[in-house]
Amino acid sequence: MFQQRAPTEQIDRYTGPYERWIYAPELGFPFAFPAIKNGAGTHFSALMEGQGMLEQKPGIDIRVPPLWSEDPQVTPFAIHDKGTAPTLTEDDTQDTKLSKILHALDGPRFRLNMPINPKTWPDTYDPATALNGWTATTPPKAIIGVIDDGIPFVHRAFLDSTGKSRINLCWLQAAKAENSAAVPFGREVTNTEIDTLRADHGRNEMAMYRASGAIDRDLPELGTVLTHHATHGGHIAGIAAGNDCYVGADALPDDVQILAVQLPNTIAWDTSGIGKEMMMLSAMEYIMHRARAIADRYNVPEIPLIVNFSYGWSANRHDGQSSFELAVENLVTQRKGFQPLTELVMPTGNNFANDMHARFMEPDMTDGIIEFGWKIMPDDRTSSYLEIWLPPDFDPAGWDVVVTPPEGTDLDVPGFIPVAPDPNLANGDPRRFTELERGGANIGQLSVDKHLGNRWRIMIALVPTVPDPAEFRRTPVGTWTIKVDMSATPLAGAQAMDVWVQRDDDPTQLGTGGQQSRLVDLAGNAAANPLPPIRGYGCINGIGTAPSTIRVAGYDQTTREPSPYSGSSALAALPGGDVIMGPEAPVISAVADQGAFRPGLPSIGVLSGSGARIVGTSAAAAAASRLMVANIAADLDPKQGFEPLPEPGPDVTLEAAKNKARSGTYRAPPVCGSKPPQPAVNGGGAGV
Repeated sequence: MFQQRAPTEQIDRYTGPYERWIYAPELGFPFAFPAIKNGAGTHFSALMEGQGMLEQKPGIDIRVPPLWSEDPQVTPFAIHDKGTAPTLTEDDTQDTKLSKILHALDGPRFRLNMPINPKTWPDTYDPATALNGWTATTPPKAIIGVIDDGIPFVHRAFLDSTGKSRINLCWLQAAKAENSAAVPFGREVTNTEIDTLRADHGRNEMAMYRASGAIDRDLPELGTVLTHHATHGGHIAGIAAGNDCYVGADALPDDVQILAVQLPNTIAWDTSGIGKEMMMLSAMEYIMHRARAIADRYNVPEIPLIVNFSYGWSANRHDGQSSFELAVENLVTQRKGFQPLTELVMPTGNNFANDMHARFMEPDMTDGIIEFGWKIMPDDRTSSYLEIWLPPDFDPAGWDVVVTPPEGTDLDVPGFIPVAPDPNLANGDPRRFTELERGGANIGQLSVDKHLGNRWRIMIALVPTVPDPAEFRRTPVGTWTIKVDMSATPLAGAQAMDVWVQRDDDPTQLGTGGQQSRLVDLAGNAAANPLPPIRGYGCINGIGTAPSTIRVAGYDQTTREPSPYSGSSALAALPGGDVIMGPEAPVISAVADQGAFRPGLPSIGVLSGSGARIVGTSAAAAAASRLMVANIAADLDPKQGFEPLPEPGPDVTLEAAKNKARSGTYRAPPVCGSKPPQPAVNGGGAGV
């Protein structure tokens, strides 16, 4: 059983439900992804949520990555515990050590993220050396930023007409560091180094990646992903910025330059969403920082910039108010003040048809109670997570939640929690925790917290369903029942309770062993609401709902209908017939599938001369990014050639609202496969 520690020992400066679950050995720590459970626990990424400046403290090395923002709303930073902090002792466990380190910092609010491998930590971090080793080439008329994993930065698709790299800089966040660097961790590869690698190794691109430290079996967060035939990052970078016959698009000109950030490859391991925001926000700040530095070298104002970030997860607030969304909204809107042609492009996600979202309203209640099922799959080797979000600023006075395992199984003590703060937990958000135990072993956590102090969340975390011999605990397979009793303060009118399941399938590159859970309508869709409670409408990228984000949905090129998996903004149909549309509708719908017999889009493989296909709105987002940056380079409006879609009128019908929720405001023309193959620039050829 998880023993509640004394207040001075709690991780109370960042004890959100995920952090508590992931970093507590008694809870989910043994099932966390390798970077956490196998890490030495001395280097970590973190966020400071709130304006202010970080200062160095005794025994702790604090590093802030290159920032474009002068006064960021959320500050990403990295910390190194040197083992000499005054309050640390030999008896400290990992979680109490982290608590003490964060307590030593001055600031409004800190939240722990994923660990950093010590090998990626340079001895000297000097931000002033930015662009050292970079070579000025064609002055950029526009820059496209790509944030992803597994980016094949030496690929011929990223060469200009003279055979030089259009990738100006690529930050490999999980690569082994050199002694001194202009990035706080990992390694920055310049265009000069890329060109030198190509000159030194001919067509042997695998040798180039090994020589640059982009392949390293000793670094799990980097690993050997670039030895695979194709990667997500390679595919997306190829569509967004590559000139290659496998992409089959109009070539981007030499003055469209590229900045790239390769996230840690195991960032997709964890199914909770924890730990990724610092790396992601650092990538956004870095790309804007380096774009400004390049502009300064050419003595020009801020350069037009399109950042493609084909990533996300399914749970979260979905109201643009998460820490990452607040930060990027601040970044994008501030940069627009200097350069209006600044955009962040993200996909809507691929879970519309996967029963991963539910919306419950007044007609769905029975005597003030809502019940639904959560089906947990067999052979799942990762933790499963479910979030329930109450309406913003709603006071759930008298609410409570009961979690019941599948029929034929039971818990030692019924899984019950009131939706109210625990008075014994000071600091941080109002919150409360309870453990789900079976046979004396912890198999889950049930929690409530008032996220960022303004919106209540109920969260359930469960251990894997595959027995772990070292742990002797597993989650029973089958349909769990979640009952929310809101009879004391029931929902009314347009108020809604939203449920999201975190994505938990298995990225084949990583072999996580995850199995996707899903929601079950125990009422048999008998509610009066014309939309069934479990619906794809509202199943949209959980970190892509900031107002200024360009959200891209996917459509079938042949039928011009939305791809069946393409994410959608929320909808609600009230008993009187009124329809409410969420503000997070897609902005653009782009081709994600070329047809029923050609799903997905073509793009490059890792090695020059290879190709692959990818299915999903990630590819659609990359296609939209390419069209926008090409238009900018041609002195056109970014959405030139995009087809405006019908806008619902004041008396919107449910059908019109559905079209808007899935397709957005513009339909982008096809990009990939629209041009016949062309000779490769500078010879090309597959590496060996």
